Parts: sequence; C-alpha cells; structure tokens
Amino acid sequence: MLRLATPNDLDAIFLIIKFAQKRMKQAGITQWQNNYPNITILSYDINNQELYVYVIYQEIIGTMSVFDFDPVYNQIDGQWLNNKPYKVIHRMAVATNYLGQKIAGQMIQLLFNHFNICDIRIDTHPKNLPMIKMLEKQGFQYCGIVYVTTNEDALRLAYHKHITF
Repeated sequence: MLRLATPNDLDAIFLIIKFAQKRMKQAGITQWQNNYPNITILSYDINNQELYVYVIYQEIIGTMSVFDFDPVYNQIDGQWLNNKPYKVIHRMAVATNYLGQKIAGQMIQLLFNHFNICDIRIDTHPKNLPMIKMLEKQGFQYCGIVYVTTNEDALRLAYHKHITF
C-alpha cells in the first residue's frame, strides 16, 4: 500500500534513508553524502504532504517524495519526452532487507495509479547503477543531464516515463 507519510513515520523513513546513504557511500557514490536528505527535509516533505511510504504488513519498506514539478528540470542537456504535466520522484529509497524484490518498481506503478497520471520524471547520480537499472526495467527513458542544487557533485542523469491509459 502506498500512502502519505505522517510525522509518526519519520523514524522509520529516516532509518531507510540512512541505510541508503551508507550503501551509496560504500559504492563510491557522492549522492546523499552531505547530510541530505535529513530529518528537517523529510519533515518538511511530510508537512507538505509530499512524502509517501510503501507499507507491507504494517511495515514501512519504501519511501519517496513526490512533487508536481522541479525547476531544475527546466534546464536539461537533452530533451524530455514531452511537455505535459508530470510528477517528480525524489528521495526514493527501499529498506535494505527488501532490496532486489522490485519494491521501487511497485512504488512507481502505484504512483501512476494513485495520481492517475501519465508522466513521471526522475534523476539519479551516474554511478547509481541499481537505480539506473531499475528505471530502465520500469520503462523510463534516458533524456539527458540535469544539474541538482543539493550536492556539489551536481550532474544527474534524467529519466522520463510516459504511459497511456
């Protein structure tokens, strides 16, 4: 089940994020290594009803923040699939003991259904091979490069998925 996060979920969400940060560091990925995302950012997302959790058997096993747009995506070295309204996924992570079980893909599919939308955009670090593989398996298409504002190592690979109902 995909649902909006509540303040009571913050500890479980942050634990998932911390383990994801550790995995990235071990893989030599600079993404999420500068105290981002942190409790303040996650709380902000919760308060703005932009943070979702994926729950199985009353356990939070995945998290992602979802936005209506990202101004960073206005400048792309490449081209998006279209200019239609879209949702953006940021800060996506899956609990360590659920890795390899296609949870992120399930979360994305539920997001398409939840919002009844046709377009999702997302970006990731070029060294984040697990995320890149998952996006490609989910049918996301590489569209170019964007530069984020949350990290000194700002180059990100930009992906877009368009579906038709």
